[in-house]
Amino acid sequence: MIDGFKTFHAKTTLEKSTNLYGLRITRNQHEGFCIDGSVHKFANDGLHNANDFFMSDYKTALNTLSDNIGLNPDITPVNGFEFGVNIKLPINPNNALQRLILHKCNSGNSKRNYKEFKYKDYSFKFYNKSELTKIEPYQSGNILRIEVKVSKMRYIKNHGVNCKTLSDLLDVSVWERLEKVLIETVKDCLFIDFSEYESKQLTDKEKIKYLEYKNPLYWENLHDNRKKYSRERERCNEFIERHSRSTLKTDILNLIRSKCSELRDVSKTNEILQTWDKITVFNTDPFTTNWDIITIKMNSDFVPPEQIGQIGHPKRENQLNYGIVPPAPADPTNVKRCISCGRIMPNPRKGQLYCSANDVGYIEAHRCRNFNSNPRNNTKKSIRRVLSIPLMFDLSETIAPDKRMYL
Repeated sequence: MIDGFKTFHAKTTLEKSTNLYGLRITRNQHEGFCIDGSVHKFANDGLHNANDFFMSDYKTALNTLSDNIGLNPDITPVNGFEFGVNIKLPINPNNALQRLILHKCNSGNSKRNYKEFKYKDYSFKFYNKSELTKIEPYQSGNILRIEVKVSKMRYIKNHGVNCKTLSDLLDVSVWERLEKVLIETVKDCLFIDFSEYESKQLTDKEKIKYLEYKNPLYWENLHDNRKKYSRERERCNEFIERHSRSTLKTDILNLIRSKCSELRDVSKTNEILQTWDKITVFNTDPFTTNWDIITIKMNSDFVPPEQIGQIGHPKRENQLNYGIVPPAPADPTNVKRCISCGRIMPNPRKGQLYCSANDVGYIEAHRCRNFNSNPRNNTKKSIRRVLSIPLMFDLSETIAPDKRMYL
């Protein structure tokens, strides 16, 4: 189901940009790598992605990336990904594509063997995988590929899918939710499939309606009038139910459900041991400019003091969020660390106490500030609320000494 992914902040053992069997790995200005491409194709040595890609295959591919380039899926953020299924139709997939008129009110971009519906945060694609694959048995297999490409993670988050790292995509609940997204997306499609006999049985007035409904321009003209568009879609559905016996859309939905269930081979996936370590950080010694990988296996919440600067406070939920540690400043006498997470701050401003959004991103910088200020602010708020209640006795003396400092 997971076909590809993109990440803008990956750490690897590579020294330069490369193309690895369909994965484009580009070194960025932050001494990390941008990775974009098909992990499915990578698993097939860059030859194709026409076969079924099981959950166990995805885990095996992550193991291979960990072994070959030091990629740690637990700390590699997902900035976008593709998911979908290959289903076998009893007819040529091009015939099914001809009967696909709309997704919602979008007529999409069409070719003979391809149809794509683009939106701001994602795109939705149908295409004839068999015609685009020159390898048997897939070339003659009548394989239709149905795929959603997530370009902005807020789209998938709005559908109840929470995944931040590559390893999150190994969660079976994520795959189940992605199936629902795929099903909901196909349900929003308009298929008009009439046999030659059925179209001949229409009256002249019904034939005019039939031709209107098949014309994408007809729907585009209704795009600005939602009420009229919704009314016409309902009438169109009633028209199809009344005059066509086609089960094309229902068959596609059933094939998607069956294929998604098959691809979730949880038992086999669990039998595969992951080869990456739970936590990987990078050496930030100010006296060196090399990025050496240090693997730390933690069996408790305790972290030695000398490591706090590298991996942050041990009790923070996001102590290794994305695994990004900014490079140390060239001058070792100018080392200044974030008072919240302990990271070294490159080129800190005068009076700067926390990580900058320019170095670690807005979300992580915001967390650093909140981690330090929230306990203080929440305590102040609680104390004020208690002391605001008129009582005969002064409660200030009952406040714990470590909290009284906020009075």
